[in-house]
Amino acid sequence: MQKEKKHGDLKEFWHFGQYLDDDEYTKFNYPKNQIVTELPKFNNIGKKVFQSLEKTAIYVLRAISLYLDLEEDHFDKYVKKGNSILRPIHYPPIQTKPKGAERAAAHGDINLITLLMGAQGRGLQVLTNDGEWIDAIAKDDEIVINVGDMLSRYTNNKLKSTIHKVINPPKELWKKSRYSIPFFLHPIGTMSLNVLDSCIDENNPKKYEDITAHEFLIQRLRDIGVL
Repeated sequence: MQKEKKHGDLKEFWHFGQYLDDDEYTKFNYPKNQIVTELPKFNNIGKKVFQSLEKTAIYVLRAISLYLDLEEDHFDKYVKKGNSILRPIHYPPIQTKPKGAERAAAHGDINLITLLMGAQGRGLQVLTNDGEWIDAIAKDDEIVINVGDMLSRYTNNKLKSTIHKVINPPKELWKKSRYSIPFFLHPIGTMSLNVLDSCIDENNPKKYEDITAHEFLIQRLRDIGVL
């Protein structure tokens, strides 16, 4: 879906990445987090949220590992210093009628899984297996969890990537901003995304070529025009 995209999304965002020792940033080739001096509490709060959601995401992957008949800690070594991202997103007020653009066009996330706390404002929709778009609304004490393209590929589509979008609000709400804070759990770049043997059988032949997480990430970033 990303390759067919003709209009930019109506949003802006900030990234928080991993918190590592200086030599590890070089080892993994991760950029360091930028310090926002104008907002003294901003980076500290971002760090706490990042680490809390990372911990939660690891627990989710452990449950998924058991479902896939893997060792419970199968993913731990790949994600504890993975290239994960916490992305506070601002969808600005709409000033004029968009010409085909949405707040976020239909897409699947690149990573393993995405955790999304309850957003401020409606708009998130997911595509069902029947091809129907439905609202995805998390309550204050709930988290929406999306399967990403990496996990979908790894499981030979046994766990399908969650296709989703953020639609524009009705005209009477154009002047209202929307905020969302998704956490994208990525593995380290050297993780193999080769399809699990346990997810291949006569009825489900191998659908994907062998690839590493880094290679797949670069491939997808090129597809969407970031690189």
